[in-house]
Amino acid sequence: MTKRGDNIVRYKRLDYLRIISCILVLLYHLNILKGGFLAVCTFFTLSGYLGCISALKKNRFSIKKYYISRAKKIYLPLVIVVFCTIIIYKIYPISNWMNLKPETNSVILGYNNFWQLNANLDYFTRNVNSPFIHFWYISILMQFELIFPILFVFFRNLNKRLKKDVSTIVVLLLTIIANAVFYYMSLTQNIMAVYYNTFARSFSIIFGILLALIQHKYNFKILKISKKYDKLIYLIYIIILIILCTFVSAESNNYALYMILTTIISTRLIQYSIIKNKRREKNNKILDFLAKESYGIYLIQYPIIYFLQNISTNEVIKNILIIILTIIMSSALSFLINMKSKNNNFKKIKAVCICVIIIIGSFILITEKDYSNEMKELENILNENQKLSEEKNNEILNSENEENRETDEEINEEKDERAEETTSTIENIEDKKNKIIEKVKQLPIVGVGDSVLLGVADELQERFPNGYFDGKISRTIVGGKEVLQKLKNQGKLSDTLILVLANNGDYSDKKNRDLMDLVEDREIYWVNAVGADDPKFNERFKEFASNYPNIHIVEWDEAAKNHPEYFYADGVHIKGSGIKAYVDTIYNAICNKYWEKYEKEL
Repeated sequence: MTKRGDNIVRYKRLDYLRIISCILVLLYHLNILKGGFLAVCTFFTLSGYLGCISALKKNRFSIKKYYISRAKKIYLPLVIVVFCTIIIYKIYPISNWMNLKPETNSVILGYNNFWQLNANLDYFTRNVNSPFIHFWYISILMQFELIFPILFVFFRNLNKRLKKDVSTIVVLLLTIIANAVFYYMSLTQNIMAVYYNTFARSFSIIFGILLALIQHKYNFKILKISKKYDKLIYLIYIIILIILCTFVSAESNNYALYMILTTIISTRLIQYSIIKNKRREKNNKILDFLAKESYGIYLIQYPIIYFLQNISTNEVIKNILIIILTIIMSSALSFLINMKSKNNNFKKIKAVCICVIIIIGSFILITEKDYSNEMKELENILNENQKLSEEKNNEILNSENEENRETDEEINEEKDERAEETTSTIENIEDKKNKIIEKVKQLPIVGVGDSVLLGVADELQERFPNGYFDGKISRTIVGGKEVLQKLKNQGKLSDTLILVLANNGDYSDKKNRDLMDLVEDREIYWVNAVGADDPKFNERFKEFASNYPNIHIVEWDEAAKNHPEYFYADGVHIKGSGIKAYVDTIYNAICNKYWEKYEKEL
């Protein structure tokens, strides 16, 4: 869509591109398309192009009017969605959203991408632990809208003074530099540091700006465009975009190249959307509606996914429900903001509704407790534990002295002693229990887990002095398997394992089976979760474990029930008396299992 004076010229192919990109992102958020995140590059390219071409078409460009226009189109819908989400959350709290205050502040003030980066939130784990995790994109867009009009006026005046097209040359150089910076960062930093970073992601926006400048100055004459086969070429580019979003994963080593390729494809699609598409086309009400609502659909989709994640129904039915509600709510949002009427009472009602939402939401935000200091304390403890744990584990792995380490076989020697017994008294049963307890303490147990294990590693090490405990922040089942494989290759994988791998990421039966194939017939004490990313993990894993007699589920959720004092504000990590309770739960589970073996063999 571009503007000519007060008239708006709509380009249907731009609408198609906007709709397709919106669908691809939504399907990514619904865990249907693994590469749907690439379509965000298309959104950025469109934003850069449309913002710049709209400004270029105006004879008199006003920074003030630009900001007012962007505030109405981008910021006001965002604020309404944010505060409505907070209000609904207070009425229907489905989880412990500990970052409500700092996260909301970051969204409203336009730095959510940097906040998420600092908070180590991972967009690609596909977890629904926040309704605002997709707003990093809006923050980058807001940052662009903040500086663009100032730079636009500066370069327009510079072009007039020098009587040269300086802006196109500068933007061309910036495009080259931005792409180089983005690719270099992808090689030297983790994907989230690249994906959330404004300076890294600006390459797509700058591509769009460059395209607008070339169109305005040279009418695309310096770019090769086929007018004869424009429909076919447009369709081919659309198909390529869909294929990329279907098959490319964020785990690909070449994800940065795919994102650059998607941006280039997006610029070509924009070219083929407007060069020959100025002829009059039939209106399609459905397409017009979806194109108009694409921004609202993006804003609303993740809050709806967040609130509906725990409903017990078929995934297909749930996804259909999410899509329907997303369209309905985005329509309501558009109606609230854009619906025009000559009736003054109607206008007043709209204004009152918006004000009430903002006032109530602001009150909740202001009065909400800020857990930042508590979580910072937790972060420092985990980092310190990580260092100490690594030092301890390196000593164990490099040690060749295994003389003092007990093995499971020593406990099995109890069978021979029991064969010689002819009678059993309460006293010698108690003696046997105590002996088993002491034997369990000396087991060379290996514990592998995430930050929950890391937080209790000291207590576990004290309880199992011969144990090896390896915890890491945000470790998933895949990361746990890598550690277990390394220990197995080194011959350090004991017969008794404690696994704390229930909190992070998306679990599947295949991933669980792969891990069980690795550990073989070793005794596994798998600690279930409280406050996991996947709220149905405990239920699903219990069903999976029923097929493996060597998996023993340690029911931490039951032990921690009605004990909020065990946890930090996030409801996941353990503190104070909870640490001892956690280790006791694991220790008792192991002792009980060995006692069951003993009783069966009496």
